[in-house]
Amino acid sequence: MGDRLQTGDPLTPVPLQELKLLEQGKHWTIDQRLGELDSLTPVRGHLLAVHRGNVLELDGEANTIVTLCCDRCLQQFNHPLSFQTREVLWLGEQAREQGMDLETVLEAGSEVLELDPDELTESMDPRADFDPEHWVFEQLNLQLPVVNRCGAECPGPNLKTEPGDGPVDPRWAALKNLQP
Repeated sequence: MGDRLQTGDPLTPVPLQELKLLEQGKHWTIDQRLGELDSLTPVRGHLLAVHRGNVLELDGEANTIVTLCCDRCLQQFNHPLSFQTREVLWLGEQAREQGMDLETVLEAGSEVLELDPDELTESMDPRADFDPEHWVFEQLNLQLPVVNRCGAECPGPNLKTEPGDGPVDPRWAALKNLQP
């Protein structure tokens, strides 16, 4: 096992202690649907996780297509989602609380990473498992728009009523005067 680079493994959780034994880290080729994300196409991409002593370095990219509902006209539309990111997570709260400097962030003999300790806000229990599927889900979920709009040609809400649609609620009667 040792330094062997792992490829094509399913996105199943892996103990951080197991990642620590892999000098080159663990590589996943992603070509599957995620249980937490309802997408039209499988999520495709790759992820590399390298244990570097007191930090876990994650480098990945993925893309898919999801169906959203327009907040303006309520029509469904397809929206591409993708991410390409590199993230470094503290392994354990002690390192952050002690204000460790960059020389002590990585164990001796590890590759030197240029890090800003103030930007390292995420942490994991060093005895925990890393869940690559959930991490990929989180990265894609962060790319979802706050306001869903189907596009520049969105027709907007359909407020027109036809004769015979029934009586208009008196609370909405004033809006009828605003129609063109």
